[in-house]
Amino acid sequence: MSRSQPRVMPVPAPYEDTLEVKPDWLDANGHMNVAFYMHAFDDGGEKFFRDCGIGWDYTREGEGSIFMSNCDLDFRRELFRGDTIRVTTRLIDWRPKLVHTWQAIYHRDDGYLAATAEMLFVHIAFADRRSAPMPVATQARLAQVEQVHHELERPENLGRKIEIR
Repeated sequence: MSRSQPRVMPVPAPYEDTLEVKPDWLDANGHMNVAFYMHAFDDGGEKFFRDCGIGWDYTREGEGSIFMSNCDLDFRRELFRGDTIRVTTRLIDWRPKLVHTWQAIYHRDDGYLAATAEMLFVHIAFADRRSAPMPVATQARLAQVEQVHHELERPENLGRKIEIR
């Protein structure tokens, strides 16, 4: 492969990370608090964002970042202190300024689905704190990820609407 051709890295399908439910993640109900589900989704999704060039290292460099603009959480089962969880992240769609993801938290040992999160992120340039296209290399990687993740089965609750029936 020549230096002028981009190196194509394998795409995880989906991206995965493993975390443990910490004692300070619990609430008065004795289970994982809603705020820490967001924390777990954030930490668990870092492999995806870092691979695409827009992880926390990118943010620390000071050019820009991605901000969550919309999120839908769906809680299925409780998680407790010391549970080991597996967080999966997949790309649903993207545009030069936007990234649409779907994540799931599973109990690693028992295998059950504990929660899902569908999120929309917007890329922001720190110079003016407005939306801006992501770096070209990020867009190229997102295109590669999209090709692989498009083949995954569609999540059952993707695009769900909250309502009382």
